[in-house]
Amino acid sequence: MIRLALTRVAWMVPILLGVSMVAFFLMRALPGDFVQASAGTTELAPEALDTIRRSLGLDRPVWEQYLDWLARVLGGDFGTSFVTHKPVLDELLPRLLVTAELTFFAGLMALLLGAGSGLAAARLRGRVDWLVRAVNGILLAVPNFVFATLVVLLAGLYFPEVGIFNYTPFFTDPLGNIGSMLLPALSLALAVSVTISENTRAAVLEVSSQDFVMVARAKGLLPRTVLRNYLVRNALTPVITVTGLQLATLLGGSILIETIFTIPGMGQHLFESVTTRNYPVIQAIVLVAATIVLLVNVLVDIAYARVDARVRYD
Repeated sequence: MIRLALTRVAWMVPILLGVSMVAFFLMRALPGDFVQASAGTTELAPEALDTIRRSLGLDRPVWEQYLDWLARVLGGDFGTSFVTHKPVLDELLPRLLVTAELTFFAGLMALLLGAGSGLAAARLRGRVDWLVRAVNGILLAVPNFVFATLVVLLAGLYFPEVGIFNYTPFFTDPLGNIGSMLLPALSLALAVSVTISENTRAAVLEVSSQDFVMVARAKGLLPRTVLRNYLVRNALTPVITVTGLQLATLLGGSILIETIFTIPGMGQHLFESVTTRNYPVIQAIVLVAATIVLLVNVLVDIAYARVDARVRYD
């Protein structure tokens, strides 16, 4: 197991290197740069623009800029924000914690809703199965940002006492913080729960027809024992896979959800930084998000071997 973890972590290095290159060069391939974005409609002389670019190091060749940035990142320095002139890491860490909390609540809701509805559809069948699949179809067709917008509109019209845009820091008011996270997390979780639900349903139906389940039932074991020890345990492997891979969906969706609900997280910061062409912040957020996704994939691989004894990585 240790060898597996070390191997997966070692593979993260070239992947993250490729991600950093894509983020770095793709942003610079877009029309305009930070100097033009910050100038806006203000007319500045070309000499003034060149002076600002020179002060930020944007006048150097792109490869030279990338190698210099990569060397500083390896030393733990993600650079300085073009907008606030503060270290990127100092600004990013508090926002990362907010996004991590939102992603945790959304992932927990998605897992509970998806696994619960998928298990109910597979076990009860009939009308329950049709109802679950119909709801899943609707949720899959409606993007999470549309649902989030509807939540904001309906809450503002019919429940004005609910503070939709009143994000509360955890250490200021823990209960208020959790309350301010519920609706954004639910908006983010619904689309992901559909994927988990459908995979749970398919996995449970497949395992239900296996010989060892039929033998367990023939032996007269209690239904809850068969469900817990035979059905759920053996159906967990594909569910774990889907749940782990959906983290990337949650992180990507948090950009729009945080922007709609004005949550000061990493997603909202990325949106603002792309608008202003704040290169150091964009590169840091992309690299941190990629690292989180890859680490979760490593944990998923380890969970395989723990849940399913048939899985071996030797």
